[in-house]
Amino acid sequence: MTTSPAQILQTLLANPIDLANVRSVTTPDVTYVSLNENNPELKRYLPWTGTNKGPESIVRAFEGIGAAWETKAFEVRDVLEQGDKVAMFGSFTYRGRKSGVDITSPFSLLAKIKDGKIFFVQFLEDTFGTSGTLGRPRI
Repeated sequence: MTTSPAQILQTLLANPIDLANVRSVTTPDVTYVSLNENNPELKRYLPWTGTNKGPESIVRAFEGIGAAWETKAFEVRDVLEQGDKVAMFGSFTYRGRKSGVDITSPFSLLAKIKDGKIFFVQFLEDTFGTSGTLGRPRI
């Protein structure tokens, strides 16, 4: 039985902070692009952003996300497959751990698969909105 690109991406998203899980569905040299390809200013605030290599970079990104925000909701609305590519679109709601401020943001994910493993994944969101929840706690 063949695993679809969407199933492979869903496996990754089911537990992206478990290195064994991430390695099971990615190539050793997987490229992970988080929010942008290269923005040093944003990287100062969100160190996992930009273009990163290896399964460990995916785990570090999701660990960083988990440290900054509590995920209140994550909803996939559309999944499109084209050959060995899959795109997911939806929204999530985060609560800033320091600020207590909630944000609901659209997201998109693109994954490219080769020989049953993800070799490229890109994640985009409303970075301006989510970054705004990193501030000082509400009084």
